[in-house]
Amino acid sequence: MKYHVFSVFVLLATPTMTAMALMSPRLRGFLLGALVFSTMLGDVANINFMSMETYRGPDRGYEVSLTDVIAWALVLAMVWQHRRRIQWIPLNTFWMFLFFVLCCLSTLLSPEPLLGSFTLFKAVRVYLVYWCVTNALRIGTPLASIQHGFVAIGLLATPLALQQKYFQGIYRIPLFFDHSNTVPPYLNLMFPMLLLWGLCDQTQKGFTKGLSITAAMSMVFAVVMTFSRAGTAIAGAVVVGCLCFAVVFRPSRQVGIASALVAAGMLVGAVKVYDSVAERIKRAPKESGDARDEFNYAAELMAADRFLGVGLNNFSHVLTSTPRYRDHFDVMASEEQAGVAHHIYWLTAAELGYPGLYLFLMVLLRFFWTAFRFSIGHLSRERLALVGATVGFLTLHVSGFLEWALRISPVTFQCAIIAGITTACAESLRRAPRLAASSLDGGLS
Repeated sequence: MKYHVFSVFVLLATPTMTAMALMSPRLRGFLLGALVFSTMLGDVANINFMSMETYRGPDRGYEVSLTDVIAWALVLAMVWQHRRRIQWIPLNTFWMFLFFVLCCLSTLLSPEPLLGSFTLFKAVRVYLVYWCVTNALRIGTPLASIQHGFVAIGLLATPLALQQKYFQGIYRIPLFFDHSNTVPPYLNLMFPMLLLWGLCDQTQKGFTKGLSITAAMSMVFAVVMTFSRAGTAIAGAVVVGCLCFAVVFRPSRQVGIASALVAAGMLVGAVKVYDSVAERIKRAPKESGDARDEFNYAAELMAADRFLGVGLNNFSHVLTSTPRYRDHFDVMASEEQAGVAHHIYWLTAAELGYPGLYLFLMVLLRFFWTAFRFSIGHLSRERLALVGATVGFLTLHVSGFLEWALRISPVTFQCAIIAGITTACAESLRRAPRLAASSLDGGLS
């Protein structure tokens, strides 16, 4: 029944949203903001075809979500109305294509190609979102549309976190995701950009800046409520870094007051949650770290054994069915279905071999370098976005040493959105290097 309902929704929603995007730039901007916001909804707004929910790998079926439907509509509208202004092959497409080809080859050689095909399907979806965001901004949709989506996510995060924490009694809140560990990488990726816009963007009014700062700090609060030790530490460090950046590079009375208020709020919050966080750190089971080491060592063995790895999305399957990769297991020895390595880089090396890991890093680091390179200069709205993207990508890389969350759809989509912002802003600054603010500028209205 749910598949029929979803099919009807797609058939009705896609042409409706396409028509909306064609009708006016404002509606197109609304849809772009909705696309950003939809990534937060997780399993609430997606459906899996050929679902294999008992499998413990990152991808368990051919997933389609609300994010995809909005992206389809925007792409159709842009191709119909702005085909001459579209950048058909945006930044990094060549390296992403090489990575995709290697993923296809690894899947063909894997023990269970069906599992790999789930991830290949998602890779196409993620690239479409990246292409969509890049070109939506390129044709003139304001950055404010992205900001709308970020603000909506932030303003929903706190009440949802409070509801889960105090009304449902959930110790480590997951928001709309499967696990609480997904929340920090997801929110830490985007809130630096939003916070910097709120602190430093001189084109915005006071209310708008205050709303952005409030939403950004709401995201930080939600991260803290997951009681993720690494996630909380990263979020705290990012807030301090953003405040220092604002005070040093955008000194003014308004920035000073806003920074002082944020710092005071952080201090009060830190005092409030100190006992709970300290207790979490004190009582964190040693077995958790030992289990990570066991999985990571298994991934290292797989990467050493096979030039192209054990197969895309096949880590859990191979680890379950091949005893020699788990002979060293102690903490997780009794698991009937093995999980995955909590280290995105070892997981990638295990599934795709070292060639796959190198291409994976090439794709990520090229976006990081582009954001950093073009963030230097006069702090226009676009450059603030690029500074935020640089910090966001950095948090994602650091988290990758402890989690595989980048393989989870909401985080992957959000990464694609940040990459799209990076590409569009960098291209705009490249085209108009002498302009203090380019055509993408626009306030939150």
